[in-house]
Amino acid sequence: MEMNSLQSSLEFDLIEVSPRVVIANYKDCFGVNAAAIILNNFTICVDSLFYPPQGKAFRKIVESKYKLPVKYLFLTHYHGDHVFGMASFKDVEVFGSQELIKNMKRRMKEQWTKDEFEKWKDEEPELAHVISQIEVWLPDYGFKGSHTISDGDLRAEFYHSGGHTGCSAYAYFPAERVLITGDDLASFDWPYISDSTGDPDRWIASFEAMLKLDVDKVVPGHGPVVDKEHILVHLNYIKSLRELVICAISNGTPPEDIQVPEFYKTAEDWQIPRALKHLHNFYSAKSR
Repeated sequence: MEMNSLQSSLEFDLIEVSPRVVIANYKDCFGVNAAAIILNNFTICVDSLFYPPQGKAFRKIVESKYKLPVKYLFLTHYHGDHVFGMASFKDVEVFGSQELIKNMKRRMKEQWTKDEFEKWKDEEPELAHVISQIEVWLPDYGFKGSHTISDGDLRAEFYHSGGHTGCSAYAYFPAERVLITGDDLASFDWPYISDSTGDPDRWIASFEAMLKLDVDKVVPGHGPVVDKEHILVHLNYIKSLRELVICAISNGTPPEDIQVPEFYKTAEDWQIPRALKHLHNFYSAKSR
């Protein structure tokens, strides 16, 4: 891949969600989103995109556009497409849920190793110099339950959901009624229920909590900005999956034989089988 072609493949769209919230949407990675919440004297970035050049570019654009420094980086969860761009945020406070720190420690030990990154570069040599720029470190602190950052009359609220992954958390900006969900929501897509640390019951509870917030715009972890009704659609679908799986377990039906109702398209062929296996294992364990 030539350099100009590579550069083009890393480009993202900048979208103004409200006067003080802007997102970067990287379409080539299932429409992954990073966001920035602009307070009075500083900015909070939410996730860092997939690759270091993207994180660097997003931060530069935000600081230039709003004339305020980025003071915090909030990581919604530990998946690489949300944290691998964090190399340009060494001088800011990085935070997330307490579970995020645990999950990142495990990934750094088992998967985010030098050998694994070298293997990745061998598999995608056209991205080798970009992959070499990836730097991952543990957040400065983790919160339990909820956390608030205030700046004069403005505040941003953060909540640990533990749904999509055990460490998943979301951000809420009350002043402009904007919710940033992380991967608990992938708009117009099948829910990502295959992470081994995820908890579908907490996911359902999290959606129910989100629906109680005063929200106009919802920024998903992947996909276009939607409204709160989209959360309700996903909530009802995950509830229906839960009932199907629990019924299947009672009847001795294996996960591969469960027929799921139609919903938005899946991102990959493995997504539904893996999700059903995870749900089957989760509720089988709970029933023991």
